[in-house]
Amino acid sequence: MIRIAEAVLPGHPDKFCDQIADAIVQEAIKADSEAFVQIEVGVWSDQAWLSGNIVSRQPLSRSPADILIAVGLSVGFDDRNWIDARRYTITDAVCQNTDDPTEGRDICDDQSIVIGYAGYDNKTRYLPPEQFLVHSLCNALWHSSREGELKGCGPDGKVLVILREEAAGWYLERILVTLQHQQSMGLLEVTANVQTTLKDNYEGLSAKDSRWRSRWPEVEVVVNPNGPYYRGGSDGDNGQTGRKLVMDFYGPRIPIGGGALSGKHPGHIDRLAAYAAREAAIQAVRSGAKECMLRLTYAPNCSQPLDVNWDIEGRGERRPMTFFDFDAMLARIDTASITSELGRGTHFWDTNLPWNR
Repeated sequence: MIRIAEAVLPGHPDKFCDQIADAIVQEAIKADSEAFVQIEVGVWSDQAWLSGNIVSRQPLSRSPADILIAVGLSVGFDDRNWIDARRYTITDAVCQNTDDPTEGRDICDDQSIVIGYAGYDNKTRYLPPEQFLVHSLCNALWHSSREGELKGCGPDGKVLVILREEAAGWYLERILVTLQHQQSMGLLEVTANVQTTLKDNYEGLSAKDSRWRSRWPEVEVVVNPNGPYYRGGSDGDNGQTGRKLVMDFYGPRIPIGGGALSGKHPGHIDRLAAYAAREAAIQAVRSGAKECMLRLTYAPNCSQPLDVNWDIEGRGERRPMTFFDFDAMLARIDTASITSELGRGTHFWDTNLPWNR
């Protein structure tokens, strides 16, 4: 069976927007742990747009525009890059209200379809192998671009993987990489260093898991097929929050729910239930199931889900209906886990997050 997956680096304009949105959510939670937040971000060229609503008992210590610039600089959009976040013309249309954010919100206030998934084992972080691999390769390129052989590259980039899944294991066939780089770096140098970075990462995975069956010389790697790539970030493509849901969730072969994750406060049903469903799916696999996909359906003003559908291969523990009760989920959520890092697409990749453990 052919499996494919794609992921992007933190400087991709869509993921940049997600990080800004979650950084604003994080700042609001610092002001008020029960803050109501819904944020949308868009970028194009040297223009940035912020919209949404924040309700908190205390005002934020930084403005959304200041947060946008700080995220941009942390990602690498500075005076050494084609895009410098300090030069954005920012339109800030975020409504900020100092009030009780819980008023009228003591129960689920939106409708939502939510998917949770877990499969395989902890060596793939309970993700499909192609989704695990593409995140791992992206992470390797990102760290190499910051401090390794690729230092100065990025922060924009994309990775796509194609592999065959067979009973004997996983056969990686192709990797496609598009990576932003500085004009001072030749394409041959970039290509060679990308190859080395990917090779080291893949062989490290293979050494720990014999299911990765391909030897590195058998893998076809294509780097920047359009040629040199200098003008990355929002000067190469427009960006918006919520446009990388397949990367944020479980890859293209697992259905996704109806809502984005980043830019929403921890009590928003899309986000809250997605994390609870992931936790429940992992528990099902850890307790014996080979694979588990969970679908939850919620309606406004109903604390209990309208429907909980378990699709389990093998036997595994099923959490009771009360586990998915809105109030119970809200009581469990660790607001300290909601940070700008999630906007990089680590919602179900980061094993330090409580719902992924």
